[in-house]
Amino acid sequence: MNDWFEGDAVSVTYVRDLSAEEAILRVGATISPEAEADGEEGEISAFEVDGGVVLAEPNGFAGTLEEVIARLSKDTVAATVFYNVNLDQQFVYAEDGVVVTSFEPDQPDSRSGKDPDRLLRHMRELDMETDGDLVKAAELAQIVTGVKLPDDDADPTLVGVMPEYY
Repeated sequence: MNDWFEGDAVSVTYVRDLSAEEAILRVGATISPEAEADGEEGEISAFEVDGGVVLAEPNGFAGTLEEVIARLSKDTVAATVFYNVNLDQQFVYAEDGVVVTSFEPDQPDSRSGKDPDRLLRHMRELDMETDGDLVKAAELAQIVTGVKLPDDDADPTLVGVMPEYY
Protein backbone atom coordinates (compact mmCIF):
# COMPACT_ATOMS: atom_id res chain seq x y z
CA MET A 1 0.00 0.00 0.00
CA ASN A 2 2.94 2.32 0.50
CA ASP A 3 3.50 3.08 -3.19
CA TRP A 4 -0.14 4.04 -3.75
CA PHE A 5 0.11 7.13 -1.57
CA GLU A 6 3.48 8.47 -2.69
CA GLY A 7 3.94 11.42 -5.00
CA ASP A 8 2.45 14.89 -5.12
CA ALA A 9 -1.25 14.03 -5.34
CA VAL A 10 -3.58 11.12 -5.92
CA SER A 11 -7.20 10.17 -5.63
CA VAL A 12 -7.79 6.45 -4.99
CA THR A 13 -11.38 5.23 -5.17
CA TYR A 14 -12.60 1.79 -4.12
CA VAL A 15 -15.90 0.58 -5.64
CA ARG A 16 -17.63 -2.67 -4.75
CA ASP A 17 -19.02 -4.97 -7.46
CA LEU A 18 -18.21 -2.86 -10.53
CA SER A 19 -16.05 -3.80 -13.50
CA ALA A 20 -13.20 -1.56 -14.60
CA GLU A 21 -15.14 -0.56 -17.71
CA GLU A 22 -18.30 0.36 -15.80
CA ALA A 23 -16.32 2.38 -13.24
CA ILE A 24 -14.43 4.33 -15.92
CA LEU A 25 -17.71 5.12 -17.70
CA ARG A 26 -19.46 6.17 -14.47
CA VAL A 27 -16.65 8.60 -13.70
CA GLY A 28 -17.27 10.16 -17.08
CA ALA A 29 -13.87 9.22 -18.50
CA THR A 30 -13.23 7.99 -22.01
CA ILE A 31 -11.63 4.56 -22.24
CA SER A 32 -8.33 4.91 -24.04
CA PRO A 33 -6.92 1.54 -25.19
CA GLU A 34 -3.67 3.12 -26.38
CA ALA A 35 -3.07 5.09 -23.16
CA GLU A 36 -0.50 3.89 -20.68
CA ALA A 37 -0.71 4.48 -16.96
CA ASP A 38 2.20 6.86 -16.57
CA GLY A 39 0.84 9.16 -13.89
CA GLU A 40 -0.16 12.01 -16.16
CA GLU A 41 -2.76 14.50 -14.99
CA GLY A 42 -6.12 13.76 -16.57
CA GLU A 43 -5.71 10.01 -16.73
CA ILE A 44 -7.43 7.45 -14.56
CA SER A 45 -6.39 3.81 -14.14
CA ALA A 46 -8.85 1.07 -13.21
CA PHE A 47 -7.65 -2.09 -11.49
CA GLU A 48 -10.10 -4.98 -11.26
CA VAL A 49 -9.63 -6.80 -7.96
CA ASP A 50 -11.63 -9.32 -5.97
CA GLY A 51 -14.92 -7.71 -5.07
CA GLY A 52 -14.73 -4.68 -7.33
CA VAL A 53 -12.41 -2.09 -8.78
CA VAL A 54 -9.83 0.43 -7.59
CA LEU A 55 -9.48 3.70 -9.52
CA ALA A 56 -6.25 5.69 -9.31
CA GLU A 57 -6.25 9.27 -10.51
CA PRO A 58 -2.80 10.92 -10.30
CA ASN A 59 -2.96 14.65 -9.61
CA GLY A 60 -6.75 14.51 -9.64
CA PHE A 61 -9.67 14.70 -7.27
CA ALA A 62 -12.74 13.59 -9.25
CA GLY A 63 -13.47 10.79 -6.76
CA THR A 64 -14.10 13.40 -4.05
CA LEU A 65 -16.72 15.26 -6.09
CA GLU A 66 -20.27 14.53 -4.93
CA GLU A 67 -21.65 14.05 -8.45
CA VAL A 68 -18.86 11.62 -9.36
CA ILE A 69 -18.97 9.48 -6.22
CA ALA A 70 -22.78 9.48 -6.48
CA ARG A 71 -22.54 7.89 -9.94
CA LEU A 72 -19.85 5.44 -8.81
CA SER A 73 -21.84 4.31 -5.77
CA LYS A 74 -25.21 3.90 -7.53
CA ASP A 75 -26.56 0.48 -6.42
CA THR A 76 -23.29 -0.20 -4.53
CA VAL A 77 -20.76 1.51 -2.22
CA ALA A 78 -17.64 3.55 -2.94
CA ALA A 79 -14.94 5.27 -0.89
CA THR A 80 -12.27 7.73 -2.00
CA VAL A 81 -9.01 8.72 -0.32
CA PHE A 82 -7.38 11.88 -1.71
CA TYR A 83 -4.38 14.01 -0.88
CA ASN A 84 -2.24 16.61 -2.63
CA VAL A 85 1.03 18.50 -2.26
CA ASN A 86 -0.77 21.32 -0.41
CA LEU A 87 -1.58 18.83 2.38
CA ASP A 88 -5.26 18.80 1.42
CA GLN A 89 -6.80 15.44 2.32
CA GLN A 90 -10.26 13.97 1.91
CA PHE A 91 -12.08 10.72 2.67
CA VAL A 92 -15.52 10.27 1.12
CA TYR A 93 -17.82 7.26 1.59
CA ALA A 94 -21.05 6.90 -0.40
CA GLU A 95 -23.83 4.34 -0.65
CA ASP A 96 -26.31 4.15 -3.53
CA GLY A 97 -25.57 7.65 -4.78
CA VAL A 98 -25.53 9.41 -1.40
CA VAL A 99 -22.48 10.70 0.49
CA VAL A 100 -22.79 9.08 3.91
CA THR A 101 -19.56 10.22 5.57
CA SER A 102 -16.87 12.67 4.56
CA PHE A 103 -13.89 14.01 6.49
CA GLU A 104 -10.27 15.06 6.24
CA PRO A 105 -8.04 12.13 7.34
CA ASP A 106 -5.86 14.47 9.39
CA GLN A 107 -9.00 15.80 11.15
CA PRO A 108 -11.30 12.77 11.39
CA ASP A 109 -13.28 14.21 14.31
CA SER A 110 -14.86 16.77 11.96
CA ARG A 111 -17.20 14.68 9.79
CA SER A 112 -20.10 15.53 7.50
CA GLY A 113 -22.56 13.70 5.25
CA LYS A 114 -25.98 12.07 5.59
CA ASP A 115 -24.78 9.91 8.52
CA PRO A 116 -21.40 11.33 9.62
CA ASP A 117 -20.92 8.77 12.41
CA ARG A 118 -21.81 5.68 10.34
CA LEU A 119 -18.15 4.57 10.13
CA LEU A 120 -17.22 5.57 13.69
CA ARG A 121 -17.00 1.96 14.93
CA HIS A 122 -14.47 1.14 12.20
CA MET A 123 -12.62 4.39 12.82
CA ARG A 124 -12.30 3.50 16.50
CA GLU A 125 -10.98 0.05 15.59
CA LEU A 126 -8.31 1.78 13.47
CA ASP A 127 -7.62 4.29 16.27
CA MET A 128 -8.51 7.21 14.03
CA GLU A 129 -11.51 8.72 15.77
CA THR A 130 -9.64 11.95 16.56
CA ASP A 131 -6.20 11.34 15.02
CA GLY A 132 -5.93 9.82 11.57
CA ASP A 133 -3.68 9.58 8.58
CA LEU A 134 -3.80 8.50 4.95
CA VAL A 135 -2.80 4.90 5.59
CA LYS A 136 -5.59 4.52 8.12
CA ALA A 137 -8.00 6.21 5.72
CA ALA A 138 -7.01 3.71 3.02
CA GLU A 139 -7.54 0.86 5.48
CA LEU A 140 -10.97 2.27 6.33
CA ALA A 141 -11.89 2.47 2.64
CA GLN A 142 -10.91 -1.16 2.19
CA ILE A 143 -12.93 -2.24 5.23
CA VAL A 144 -16.15 -0.44 4.29
CA THR A 145 -16.08 -1.42 0.60
CA GLY A 146 -14.55 -4.89 0.89
CA VAL A 147 -12.22 -3.91 -1.96
CA LYS A 148 -8.47 -4.26 -1.44
CA LEU A 149 -5.68 -2.38 -3.22
CA PRO A 150 -3.86 -4.40 -5.86
CA ASP A 151 -0.14 -5.04 -5.50
CA ASP A 152 2.06 -1.98 -5.98
CA ASP A 153 3.38 -3.36 -9.29
CA ALA A 154 -0.03 -4.36 -10.73
CA ASP A 155 -0.90 -3.23 -14.24
CA PRO A 156 -4.26 -1.51 -14.69
CA THR A 157 -7.09 -3.36 -16.38
CA LEU A 158 -8.10 -0.19 -18.24
CA VAL A 159 -6.88 3.39 -18.56
CA GLY A 160 -9.16 6.31 -19.28
CA VAL A 161 -8.91 10.01 -19.96
CA MET A 162 -10.84 12.22 -17.57
CA PRO A 163 -13.11 15.09 -18.54
CA GLU A 164 -12.24 18.51 -17.18
CA TYR A 165 -13.55 18.79 -13.62
CA TYR A 166 -11.31 21.69 -12.67
